[in-house]
Amino acid sequence: MDSALCQRVVLVVLDGLRPDAIETLQLPTLLSLQAAGASTLTAQTVWPPVTAAAMASLLTGVHPPDHGLTSDRLHIPRSRADVQPLPACLQSAGYITSAFLAEPPLLFRRLARALAERLGVAKPTFSGQCASQIVDAASATLGRQRRGLILLHLPDADRAGHAHGWMSRQYCQAAHELDSAVARIAVLALSEPDTLLVLCADHGGGGVVANDHESDHPLDRTIPIIVAGADVSAGTALGDAHIVDIPATIINAFGLAIPSNYAGRPLSTSHIAPELALANA
Repeated sequence: MDSALCQRVVLVVLDGLRPDAIETLQLPTLLSLQAAGASTLTAQTVWPPVTAAAMASLLTGVHPPDHGLTSDRLHIPRSRADVQPLPACLQSAGYITSAFLAEPPLLFRRLARALAERLGVAKPTFSGQCASQIVDAASATLGRQRRGLILLHLPDADRAGHAHGWMSRQYCQAAHELDSAVARIAVLALSEPDTLLVLCADHGGGGVVANDHESDHPLDRTIPIIVAGADVSAGTALGDAHIVDIPATIINAFGLAIPSNYAGRPLSTSHIAPELALANA
């Protein structure tokens, strides 16, 4: 391996998973990955704390006013700044991006593919409606694609939160099902020593309204981030972190230059890969 920490990153978005759910519900896979890698339960997401805005920031490295998706309404945004999507940056360096998300409603399928193409996702797959089905669709790629980025978006906790309330009985069940799906991903991802596994939520929920998350309340804006695999030191505390730090971390892990307009910085580079801190200084 050259200056890159890894050759593959598996990025898993745990839609609507509140950080306190991990310990309160004793989610075994996420607790195990926390212990084996680096983590924080106090990271912050974007404003507004909604999926479309957060996912766009996760894949562009900039805040919603710059990438143009400032609500949960899906549309082709008009960017206010020069946006360099993470998948497009990786593609220019020879790393492809595969993405696995739930199948959208019929009216939004063309839009979803158009957004994926605009971001530079080479292989978008929209299949299934829950975490286990999405992992079923992704399993062959997780076993076969040894370079580049593999993104999975798991919607279970968010859907249960909206339908029944965050930390309701149904939400707790959905969180455990999500955790079981993450266990399957981790087995496939961490079988390769040069794979970095990154897990995060896009937002929390239940802060002001029991079944919503669009407020400035800490329970809505605070998210977990867990990084494991590759050369990540076990038990590392990431400390202060933001969702926009994740694309910078991924670019850095591949040993590539971080675009100058990215709003974040690599997460605890000194803990994850000290040599890369010097390379990117």
